[in-house]
Amino acid sequence: MVWPLPEPVTRLLRVAPIAAVVIVLTNGPVFLFSKSVVDRSGDWEDPAVWPFFVAAAVASAVLAITGRSPAEPLTGSQKAAAAAVAVYSLVAVASALWSVHPFATAWRAAVYVGLGLLAWVVARLEPDDLAAVLFSVAGAAVVGSAVLVVLRPDLGLDSNGNWEGLYTNRNSLAPVAAIGVLVGIRYLATGGRWSRAGGAALAAISVGAMAGAGSRTAWIALLIASAAATGAVSFHWIRSRWGPAAAGASLAAAAALGASGALAALAALWDDPTFSQRRTMWSLVWDRVSQRPLGGYGFYAFWEEIELLDHALLRRGSAHNSLMEVALGLGLVGTVPFLVIVVLAARNAGLHLWRGGDADSWMWAAVVGFVLVENVTESFVLWFSYAWVLLMASALRRLPSGGLSHTAVDAVDADGEAHAPPDPGSRFGV
Repeated sequence: MVWPLPEPVTRLLRVAPIAAVVIVLTNGPVFLFSKSVVDRSGDWEDPAVWPFFVAAAVASAVLAITGRSPAEPLTGSQKAAAAAVAVYSLVAVASALWSVHPFATAWRAAVYVGLGLLAWVVARLEPDDLAAVLFSVAGAAVVGSAVLVVLRPDLGLDSNGNWEGLYTNRNSLAPVAAIGVLVGIRYLATGGRWSRAGGAALAAISVGAMAGAGSRTAWIALLIASAAATGAVSFHWIRSRWGPAAAGASLAAAAALGASGALAALAALWDDPTFSQRRTMWSLVWDRVSQRPLGGYGFYAFWEEIELLDHALLRRGSAHNSLMEVALGLGLVGTVPFLVIVVLAARNAGLHLWRGGDADSWMWAAVVGFVLVENVTESFVLWFSYAWVLLMASALRRLPSGGLSHTAVDAVDADGEAHAPPDPGSRFGV
């Protein structure tokens, strides 16, 4: 007789390969290995890092082929997202034909196809498995970084004493830690005693890592994303107790408060040296985009051509904005499918939350919202990045069935009698 494995063990076996690939795509551990273990340059052209990313792309293809097939045919939204991901990937590969650095474009774009396949794998995960993947990735990142800071501060801290941990800079560590905060809250809000304890531990150490890194953009993105996701859940909670008018008024007040806070933060940061440098960089990048608007300079290629980097800010290696990064590398032909993916990712995450209203949909909406806000000031789409995988996965995920949510409207039974919807707060353990 073959005894069935316990559910936690089977879940670990399901999610471990996916989590391992995503950890590689957080980039930092690979470059740390290159620089500190084998004493090499730790950049994209270092042959020591190639096998990791090639293996990640191959593993993504294997996972996509061997994974479970969807039980239902693709929806129109999923077909549109799949087409956009395919077109974007093909344009990246084809851009080697007009790239200013064909070799760099060709090998990066070939690996980039694997990210689209991994996004399809992530999009098909059940909510519990998706949470487990994110928990594993964020947990490994923040715990490993904390250990490195304590045991090897020469590697774990930058020249200003900020946490870098397993990553090349604080702005790479902080976003992974922010996702750890959101996943930790999810486990705190639902599950058994051990799940709650694990969620509390992950959230606490992730907050510590963010504080140590001192990345303001990550903090702002986290606050915006978590507030927006919580607002949708609060709307349903208020509606179930005090009616639509109170819920609408509360939502309007929260939106006004949030908009005021965002404008105040923007005004406060407008002349901050970091933000001022980004505005200057965006102006420089836009000038370069206008010179080759249709196809761009080739995927990633602009940053490899020294003669094009005629300003100190351009020598930092990215546009610090994903939309500009795509326009710079792939021009209009790449920007159109990119925007389709971003719009579908935001729409789907929002509808998951609106129709679901549970801790998993809150976590996913907050994670996607966080990644979207981060991409305004960072070029995650440029690298072999987990953040880009999460956005594509959001665009590719199937929405909850039904056009109207039981959390958004009153449920109606077979006899036509209206009933109050279930209390969303109960699914958050409150």
